[in-house]
This record gives sequence, structure tokens and C-alpha cells, in this order.
Amino acid sequence: MTDWKVLTRTALCSLYRSSGMMYLHERIQRWCGCQFLPILLFHRVTDAIPEDGLTVSTTRFRAICKMLAERFQVVTLAQVFALIRERKPLPYRTVAITFDDCYLDNLAAARILAEYGLPATFFIPTDFIGSDHSFFWDRNLPRMANLTWDNVREMVRLGHEIGSHTASHANLGVISEEQCRYELIHSRSVIADQTGQAVRWFAHPFGGRENLRPEYIPLIREAGYQGAVSAIGGFVRPGIDTTILPREAVPYFRSIAHLEMYLSGCLELLYLIKGRPRRKHDPWNLAEAVAHKPSSQMVESAIMYGQTRIAN
Repeated sequence: MTDWKVLTRTALCSLYRSSGMMYLHERIQRWCGCQFLPILLFHRVTDAIPEDGLTVSTTRFRAICKMLAERFQVVTLAQVFALIRERKPLPYRTVAITFDDCYLDNLAAARILAEYGLPATFFIPTDFIGSDHSFFWDRNLPRMANLTWDNVREMVRLGHEIGSHTASHANLGVISEEQCRYELIHSRSVIADQTGQAVRWFAHPFGGRENLRPEYIPLIREAGYQGAVSAIGGFVRPGIDTTILPREAVPYFRSIAHLEMYLSGCLELLYLIKGRPRRKHDPWNLAEAVAHKPSSQMVESAIMYGQTRIAN
């Protein structure tokens, strides 16, 4: 997005907020009974490379944390799953925070979150902790170091939770059932051994529909996980299937004011006017458990970004 578009969007969103229209808009939403809860998704927080679809700068991340601490209630994944499974009202201006992969900069992000008293869940591929492994999508970037187990344990001490992102960052849309079971069970066992913390949550690598075969979904619960999340964008809403909850990728929001408006639901009407339909969150057709054949030709960039919402 060009700088002038970011500046224009920031100015319009700031005006909407300062004029009192955002407050009025949210009051109308509450009166209409509109309920939702975003689960945010981050990957990297660093100044070593330019911001992109996976990266936010440390300055912007701190600004996001400040905004969330002052204007939202940040809850744990456990609280999100409890709210939706117990069919309780979803509190307004409430979000959860998650990270995927195991970049070393996540430790600094965990410390910033702790400064603001914000809990988060970090999903890690256990084989890469303490290794020199580089993800294939980072091959044209400076080397991005990985967390060590000492780092992970510090994150736990800071009050964060660790979830599984498989052992080898496997694409669960193409591997065998036996391999899938191993990825789920082994990673969960390793995290528990290394942190002394129960591992309750799972996020499948790449995060899209094509990256998790429907027939493998029951294996997640069989492996001992209490819930799972995807990287398919959208909000958690009452009545949603709680097997796998959606998450919203944050890096595409270049303006803090724009992000606040989106998370508060104030852009829903605009999106409807623009003809952008609200997504139905049953991407695996869980209601009928219909199996599908995974794509045999997946472009790497599409795997990473195709299922996340580009906020424009």
C-alpha cells in the first residue's frame, strides 16, 4: 500500500474516532446484538527487514500493544474457547493475541507484551527450536535466528502460553495420517517436557484450508489438544464451530487507527457496501465432514498469504 493511501486512511479513521462516530457506531452494534471477537496473528516483530505480510516493526508493535492495552481487553485463548463453547456473550472490544513459528524476535515481542500486561499464545515447530533452520520463504532475507528452549521458558515465565505448530512445520494437507499423528503427538510431548506446561492449543502450519485434510481434524483432539486455530481471516462469532477458530493477520494493517476501527467492528458496514461478504467459517465443511483432495500444485506465496485477509 502506498504511503499516501496509508496517510489518507489514517486521517479518515482518526477523524471518525475523534468525531464520536466510532463510539456511536459501536453503541448501535451493541443495541443490535452484534457480537464478535478477533484472534490476532503475528509472525515476526523486527527492524532487521522491512515490514511485509509477516513482519511488523518493533515501533509499530509497541504502538499496537499500547492501543490494545488502553482500548481493548486482551484475553487468553482459553478464555476465548470457554466463551464460545459455553455460549456466553462475547465482550465488546475483546481480542486474543497469537504468534506462529519460532523467530527469535518473538522473545522481544513477548517482553513488550508483558510490559503492557497482555497475554499471548506462541505456536512453535519444535524441531526448529535452537537450530539454524531457515524457512523457505525467508531464503532471500538476512538469516532470521530461531528461539532456543531457554527463550521459550522465559516466555512462559512472562505469563505467555506455548502451543504446537507441529514438529517440522509440516503441511498437514499432503502428509500421511501416520506422519500427521507423529507431528501432533511428538511436538506436544516435547513442549510439555521442555516447559513443564500443559500444551492445550494447536495451529496447523501455513494455516489454510488446503493445509489440513478434514479427515485429520479429529486427530487434533485425539492427540490431547483442547482446541485449534487457523490462519483463515475473520472474527470469532456466536455459534461458530469451535473445532478450529479463525485468526486475523495483523501486518496488513498499516495504520493503528485503521486496525482499531477494524477490531471494533466499525468497518463491517463499509465492507458490506463495497460488496465484501462476511465469511462463513466452516472452511473444511465440518458439518458434513466431507473429505477433499489437497491441491497438488501450491505456490509458496499463496500458501503463506492466500488465506489471510488483506485489509484494503
